[in-house]
Amino acid sequence: MRRHRIQTGLWAIVLFGWASYALLGGRLAHWMGDRFGGLLLRIGQNKFNDAVIFAQGRMREFLWLFTLAMAWAALQTTLNRVLSRRPRLARHRWAVHGIAGFVMLNLWLAAAGNTALFWGVMGAGAGVQNYMQFQFKRVVFEENRAPLKAVLVGSSQTRAEIDENELNRRLGTNLWTSELHFPGSKAYDLLLIEPSLRRANPQLVICYLTLGYFYQGSHGEVPPNFLTLTELPDAWRRGALTHLSGREIGCGLLGDMLPVFRYRDVLSQRLLGSEALNLRQTEYDDSLNTNLDVRAVQMACTFRLNEESDFQKHAFEDLVRRCERTGRTMILIEGGHNPILERHLDPAIRRDMVRFLSGLQSSHSNVVVIPTTDLPIQTPQDYDDLSHVSPDMQRKFTGFMAGWLERYLARPRNPQVTPAAL
Repeated sequence: MRRHRIQTGLWAIVLFGWASYALLGGRLAHWMGDRFGGLLLRIGQNKFNDAVIFAQGRMREFLWLFTLAMAWAALQTTLNRVLSRRPRLARHRWAVHGIAGFVMLNLWLAAAGNTALFWGVMGAGAGVQNYMQFQFKRVVFEENRAPLKAVLVGSSQTRAEIDENELNRRLGTNLWTSELHFPGSKAYDLLLIEPSLRRANPQLVICYLTLGYFYQGSHGEVPPNFLTLTELPDAWRRGALTHLSGREIGCGLLGDMLPVFRYRDVLSQRLLGSEALNLRQTEYDDSLNTNLDVRAVQMACTFRLNEESDFQKHAFEDLVRRCERTGRTMILIEGGHNPILERHLDPAIRRDMVRFLSGLQSSHSNVVVIPTTDLPIQTPQDYDDLSHVSPDMQRKFTGFMAGWLERYLARPRNPQVTPAAL
């Protein structure tokens, strides 16, 4: 009887919470935005431009997740009552509760994975985890109501070259930019991430493209985190499965079916701390040769013109087509690596990428390519390693992009604008 009264009280709290949110949620969100706007901005990592919408979204997410948790508890209580009436099943109560709990845990996590509240709690004080950061930024970006939105996509080079916060300080009244990169991304990886971009519905998709997207193989951390059963037929049709490892395919599909598996690193980091999970990365970083010339020679061997590079280029053109169908303009920056690495690369590879990007721009009205010749010059001294520029160069390059985008936004409405005209 006491347990029944507790459950009734909790459901009353749920109903009271939703009723209060419906009647007073907007007012409370405005009060929080006015009173704690700066704090909310820090919590939201400067990823939003309206504290009221951010506060209201987190209140709604809390009520939704609490309601689902209550439904989970109610199901387990109902199962317990049913099992107690069947002595033959009572001996297997632990198995029934375990299976039901496992199913409900995955359903709850699937719902939680679409909330910034969940990802914020997972990351608060636990360090940076790539998948967690991506999903947090995705959800916040989706609820952004700016009239014109841009998204920075690609590998960590996009993030290293362009500071989204500086872009928003300069262009935020006309264009709101969010960064949704994922380290090590290749062209096919961007195709896997595209459904997440589609949900956020940006008008501009900006990518700092380098040779690694097309000519450095296909293995990475995107397929294990973003490959889904829905994408499987397309992956089979285009031959992607022949270029991915069994681990990448298996982890991706299993993670799609079981969120608890896909979120395992995030949950482990929350419980164990980032040091334990980053130990392998730390060991790898420590093993790298400190001589960039030696590393450049070793790395240059991984860039190849072959069937796999063709596969990557076909995947990227399909990404362009998807963006074209949904009215998204792609701004492709013809970027590069540290000149120390570039001079060890086969020049034919660079020429092939230039031809490919030029072909995209001439064939698709939604593609604008910014060629290397228009970009700020980057010397070896501007890099921290073979791929990522220093903070000083990031500020310089971000300033260049801000100016370029200002001119782009001010142009007469024209479906095709060449970089030279800007």
